[in-house]
Amino acid sequence: MRGTAKCYETLRMYIETVPLVDCHDHTAVCGPKYTDPIQVVVNGYFPSDLESASSSGDIQQILDSKRPLEERWPVFERAWKRTCHTGYAEVTRRVLRKFYGETEMTLKALKRMNEKLLDLEDEAVFEDILAEANITVRIADVMPLGTYREVVDGAYRLPPRGRVVIGLPGFHGICNKAQVAELMAPLKCAITSLGDYIDGCREVFERCKAFGAVAFKDQSAYTRTLAYGNPTRAEAETVFNWFMADPRRSVSYPDGVKPLDDYLFHAFLRMARELELPVQVHTGHMAGIRNDVAKTNAVGLTSVLELHTDVQFDLFHANWPYSGELLYLAKNFPNVAIDFCWANIIDPVYCQNMFKQALSAVPHGKIHAYGSDFGGAADPAWAHASIARDNIAVALSDMVELEDIDLDEAKEIAHAWMFDNANAFFRLGL
Repeated sequence: MRGTAKCYETLRMYIETVPLVDCHDHTAVCGPKYTDPIQVVVNGYFPSDLESASSSGDIQQILDSKRPLEERWPVFERAWKRTCHTGYAEVTRRVLRKFYGETEMTLKALKRMNEKLLDLEDEAVFEDILAEANITVRIADVMPLGTYREVVDGAYRLPPRGRVVIGLPGFHGICNKAQVAELMAPLKCAITSLGDYIDGCREVFERCKAFGAVAFKDQSAYTRTLAYGNPTRAEAETVFNWFMADPRRSVSYPDGVKPLDDYLFHAFLRMARELELPVQVHTGHMAGIRNDVAKTNAVGLTSVLELHTDVQFDLFHANWPYSGELLYLAKNFPNVAIDFCWANIIDPVYCQNMFKQALSAVPHGKIHAYGSDFGGAADPAWAHASIARDNIAVALSDMVELEDIDLDEAKEIAHAWMFDNANAFFRLGL
């Protein structure tokens, strides 16, 4: 997407040279090794738009690589024609142009792609794409339980350019004794009380930080409201003691577990303060379709932000579609930063407008402009970075045109949004 301001091209050329901190990624290992052209074009988040325009049955048929390409093409073509102008589709378009030299989505194009499908399991190929995207570091959420064990033991191998975060939902959303045992297994210790469990979590988190973790990350908004209560320890212990007394018990979710869930969340935020680690929080839009976005609005975190004033919060996805609420929070709370991870492809125009609003309403040192939010694949991450650079250039060149800032100031702001702010916020030392 090109801007119309006179200085757009000059600013866009400069922005291309600015290194990016990828503030949110899910790459655990290099990959994939593509074996099907549909696998390339129906990738990442784009299946959500396709399903929204067709059906889950159509998506299953499109992705069934056992079927001939010719059989799947008519189903995909119908959906493509209804979705080809979204931000997700633009990722696909750019991948096609950049890596396969194709400018149109046709059956012939897909067949030509078969001859040059990328092997992203080749770490050198993966690294080359990240280098071309000028992504210097990726803050990666890649720690399921098995990985935690490797981290605690010091055996985990970081992905390319990766810095890990500590995922919180599994630790404060516990419903039964088996979950507690699994989470504490790396410590090889018996847990008999809520105090034991909290101490164990602290030890796990300390080992993760020693390994190199740069933040906590919480995506509980997928399953619960962001409006956390502030229950007493006694209320939390009642829940914890009930299911720990009998391994066959499991407390109901979400209502039955909420006192414990909320209490532990606050306990972990106090640990974040003590460990001097910021906390990334999923707000706004969720992956997939048929979700309830109201529970994910960042404004639900207001009481948390007011209570934990010494904890730095990085609020994700530009809170799409609730821009005003997030701008308000960032303007009013010193401990809130706005993170545009994923949002640049959810809704590019939303981001362009919000970048402009943020510049006029929020200190520009509180903006993190890019996070790929992909898992594994480097090619869509490259395309996403390209779109983010466009969005930033459109927004800042428009502000230059309005004589709100000059070109040199626009360059300084772009550098801060793309690199400097995140480098300082996450103490990356780049």
